[in-house]
Formats: sequence, C-alpha cells, structure tokens
Amino acid sequence: MSALDEVRAMMIFARVVDEGGFSAAARKMGLSRAAISHQIRQLEAKLGVPLLRRSTRTFSLTDAGSRYYDSCRTITLEAEAARKRVEELRDEPVGKISITSSVHLGNLRIVPILDRFRQTYPDVAIDVHLSDEVVDLIKLGIDIGIRSGPLKSSDLKSFKLYQTRRIICASPTYLERVGAPETVDELATHDWVMYSRVPETLTLMCDGTERKVRVKGYVRVDNATARLQFMRGGHGLSVVPLCDVQDEIRDGRLVWVLPDCRLPDLEIYAVFAAGVTRSAKIQSLLEFMRNDMRDIDISRNGG
Repeated sequence: MSALDEVRAMMIFARVVDEGGFSAAARKMGLSRAAISHQIRQLEAKLGVPLLRRSTRTFSLTDAGSRYYDSCRTITLEAEAARKRVEELRDEPVGKISITSSVHLGNLRIVPILDRFRQTYPDVAIDVHLSDEVVDLIKLGIDIGIRSGPLKSSDLKSFKLYQTRRIICASPTYLERVGAPETVDELATHDWVMYSRVPETLTLMCDGTERKVRVKGYVRVDNATARLQFMRGGHGLSVVPLCDVQDEIRDGRLVWVLPDCRLPDLEIYAVFAAGVTRSAKIQSLLEFMRNDMRDIDISRNGG
C-alpha cells in the first residue's frame, strides 16, 4: 500500500466511523460496499492491528481503532479545508456546498431553492442533510445550517433569510365541531396539536396588552409537517407560520383564529462557521436564498 493509498484508506475509515457503517459510507463516497471493506482490510494489514470488531449488522471500534480514528478524522478535515481554501480564490461559484435543514422547511422551501440555484450554477455540487435534530455544523463539516430564531449565542455567524408571522390556525371541521374561540382565555379550553418547538404557554399581544395562556392537547409532534397534517385533519388548534398556510386560509381550507392577537414572529436564519462566507459559492447561495424568499419576508414587505 503506497502512502497515497494509505491516506485514502484513512479517509475512508473516518467516513465509515462517521456514517456508522460500511453501506452508508459507500453511498456517501460513491463506492461499493465491497470496495470500502477492502480498503479497511488493507489498512488493517498495513498497520498490523484490527481497527474494527465486525458483526453481521454492525461494528465497534477496537482500542487501536479509537486512537487511530482521531488522526484519520483530522486528515479528512484538513483535506476538506484545503479544498475550500482553493475554491475561495475563484470568482465564480464552483465546488460542493453542504447544507442542513429541518425536514419540513427543507422540503417546503430549501430544496426547491437549491434546485433553482443549481439551474443557475451547474458547477456547484449540493449535499443536503434533512433532519429535525440540531446538528453540530463544525464537527460534521457542514457549510450552512438553516435554523429558526432567536438564535442562542455561539461561535457561529448568522444571515437572516426571512421573517414571517406565527398565527393560530384550525380546520373548519374542528371549529364546526367545537366552536371557534372568541377570547384568549377560551384557547385554554380547546384541543391543540402540540409542537415540540412551540412552548405550552403562549404569549400574545391583544389590543396592546400582553396575554399568556397555557394550552394542551392529545396530539404532540416533533415535526412541522406532521403538525400541519394533524391540524388539517381536525385534531385541534395549532401555532403555524403564516407563510406556510396563507393559500389555505385564502381558500377557506383553514381558518385563522383570533387574527387581531399577535404571537412573536418566526425568523429564519442561515448559520455557518466564521470564514465560510469568503467563498463565492457560499455568498452566491446565501443571496440567492434571501432573494428567493423576498415575497414571504414581512420585514421587507411591511407585514
């Protein structure tokens, strides 16, 4: 095994550990599972120690493998950083951009925007990670994360994409069955589709007065698409972004409850590590996303 082959095998080993398996690593790297397995065996033979304990469905690291992984991971990150530094010297967007978002927002807005972005800049490769978990961008080497604010203080930088109203919404079938609430206090007597990212105690501004009400429901979800589906199905009231449901409200398929009361707005940001925006590809994508979302941004439309 040459020195170059050894470095390649080290990067493959790091990817296997990061992805949690041979098959996942093979998909990420565009290789066959057999090729991945062969590289690891060659590396173990070169080192003279086993790196992995294999079973039918999974693996675990040996002590040697755990120690060796740190070095392999460092080499992988350095290679990626070197590639990015070279790409930053180019004026035209080119290279790979990795981006993560929640599943709902990703499918609803981010993926369609990325589709249009690649139509404009075909030399840019896109690696999309959709997850409702807040992932560590720096640890996973992801360029951009899409997150809702207000953001906790961190070492990450942020770029505001858009701002929209949060509203209380329900299906006509639910309101026909139980009646529409006419006051803030009545909200506490209704069923709610509860969402993990919205507090159980709501704060509303009504006629210039702040009101708080605690709500509860028989349905609780951790995914915004599921929240909409249960709310549309008549399982209760829910707090949703206005831009996600305004067409359904306009058509009468959903009802805006207590429209004179205001909840805190929802702000959506792109977040990234310091220095990422030096590259033309990242700058181009951030501006492309912000411009694409202009129509739904109440901070630019007097909403």
